[in-house]
Amino acid sequence: MPLELRPSPKLTYKLRLTPQMRLSLNLLQLPLVKLKEYIKQEIEKNPVLELMDKVPKPPKEGAGLSWTEKDEEKKEYIESLITKPPTLQEHLLTQLQILVHSDDERKIGEFIIGNITDDGYLGCAIEEIAESNKVVESQVEKLLVLIQSFDPMGVGARDLRECLLMQLKAKGKENSLTGRIVDKYLSHLGKKRYEHIAKKLKVSTDKVKEAMKEIARFEPKPGRSFNTERAVCLIPDASLKKTKGGYEAVLNDWDLPQLNMNDKYKKMIKQKDTPRDAKEYLMERLKAARTLINAIERRKETIQKIIEDIVYVQRDFLDTGVANFKSMTQDEIAKRIGKHKSTVSRAISNKYLQTPHGIFELRYFLSSGIKQENNVSYASKNIKAKILELIRNEDKKNPLTDQRIANHFRKDRISVSRRTITKYREHLKILPSKSRQE
Repeated sequence: MPLELRPSPKLTYKLRLTPQMRLSLNLLQLPLVKLKEYIKQEIEKNPVLELMDKVPKPPKEGAGLSWTEKDEEKKEYIESLITKPPTLQEHLLTQLQILVHSDDERKIGEFIIGNITDDGYLGCAIEEIAESNKVVESQVEKLLVLIQSFDPMGVGARDLRECLLMQLKAKGKENSLTGRIVDKYLSHLGKKRYEHIAKKLKVSTDKVKEAMKEIARFEPKPGRSFNTERAVCLIPDASLKKTKGGYEAVLNDWDLPQLNMNDKYKKMIKQKDTPRDAKEYLMERLKAARTLINAIERRKETIQKIIEDIVYVQRDFLDTGVANFKSMTQDEIAKRIGKHKSTVSRAISNKYLQTPHGIFELRYFLSSGIKQENNVSYASKNIKAKILELIRNEDKKNPLTDQRIANHFRKDRISVSRRTITKYREHLKILPSKSRQE
């Protein structure tokens, strides 16, 4: 029997985002500064939108409200929360203080960090550093290798080749085709001599081009994100106020432009002498204005719920510190507040919370847990804090191996495998026990 192609009806369901839903999701992921800019742009585009000044003009004939002393105190308090991100050097020095205990090594490390450029490269020769500190070059090399293991990946490199190789090594790809190209043929790659590279490595040109795409995803200037000229102030989206019963989350959106719909244009829509095309335009703008105002309000409610949930779960952390950090995931937050996990993901993106322990990105409070036989979960941050504490207090002549650290956890009835200890230690940029031995 010959095969025939016949059309047949098929019912499928697809979720389509309405313009209102799309706007709400877009606003949800904007930080306060960007949201403020967006609102101002919309006011300029939409004549129906009207800005309600929070700081009124001087009242006429003694009538009206004025900016009070309490309002000024609130303004000064919020502005006091503004903080600048650490510079690259400050970020590296913090890691050095944790991992280096010898005064002599710390001095060499500080000298190396002082000679790292804003782009993240070492701007001084090993010989010069050794001579300036009156030490042998091998000591400088040892400290440089340690610093090159710091965050961000690739920092402390002496050239682009070394920078890229360090990033490849961190991903375990130093021996891959991409690693071999960076190691031997980086200059040829810059000149797009793909066929030459392919011939030398006995691979196809297409594979060389694929490797080129992978290389393009690495950061050629690891210090770029810490560039002080580009750094922006962090304004926490909310702050925690200590109360008798715990903590109160206060959103810092008081400085956002307050929106209203202009009565003049609303009346024009109802007037009979208003041209039809003008009415249609104003009705469209009125609908857009309502959508924006509602989306801003939903953004506020969602962020408030998420922060309140974080405070509820992380009460012990807020009271006593990271040793009592609880495991917490986006899925868990989403279920508790009745939102989709993608909504939670957007809401916590680039948002910051002022706590008794400083300003934290909301994503900081998310941490997977290691479940025990009794169904109790220990957050990875909690485990990392305990690892860091054990290593800080270890005998420097006989440092703790990963297995011995795992044994310490077992004494506290916490089951963590040696492999997990190794993974967390590497996340903390801490060297193995043999390399820590003095």
